[in-house]
Amino acid sequence: MKEMKVKVYREPENESLVLNEEELEDYHNLIESLGLKNTVPVEDRKVPNVYVNLNSDARIQLKAVCPRYEKIEDYVKTTIPLEVLKVYEFAKNNEMFDYCEIWYNDKAPDPMLVGFKYENEKRRKENSTWNGTYSLLARWGDEALELEQLIQLGYTKIKQSLLDNIEEISSLCRNIKENPDLHVRKYIKGDLQSYLNINPTF
Repeated sequence: MKEMKVKVYREPENESLVLNEEELEDYHNLIESLGLKNTVPVEDRKVPNVYVNLNSDARIQLKAVCPRYEKIEDYVKTTIPLEVLKVYEFAKNNEMFDYCEIWYNDKAPDPMLVGFKYENEKRRKENSTWNGTYSLLARWGDEALELEQLIQLGYTKIKQSLLDNIEEISSLCRNIKENPDLHVRKYIKGDLQSYLNINPTF
């Protein structure tokens, strides 16, 4: 049996960023007095987001690694390790996210714990994820990869999928060219479009 590995995408010392009510007020006052802007609002959190923010490119590539997702409350594909549960507890207790999801792959789950925060209260009421923020909290499975490695893995998977699709299309095109009558009959019966969106132009 392979050893289960866990990777948490924050530094342990970030736990010291937990703020009580007085400290939270001081935090906001200091940000304002210094003329700084909050890149991630902390209005109703006890702690600024200490996890890795995922831009749209990173999300697309990570989705290639783990295309399935469920709210953490509904996830039953694999056992969630204790260390990951503690990460979730930390984020939940400090109201860092509106909800958390588990992203995974059916064949080789190696799941990821991802937090989501609505852009604003209006989006929250509409249950609209538009312009919301996603953060990678933790991952567990056979490998404990750094974020850069995960993103590169996603890039590689997307590239391979595109190459496989091109090869499949190329093979079909060669078959059509070698035996056009067969494929004309398939087209007439409506079968050709079911596996390749090729239509004759009249």
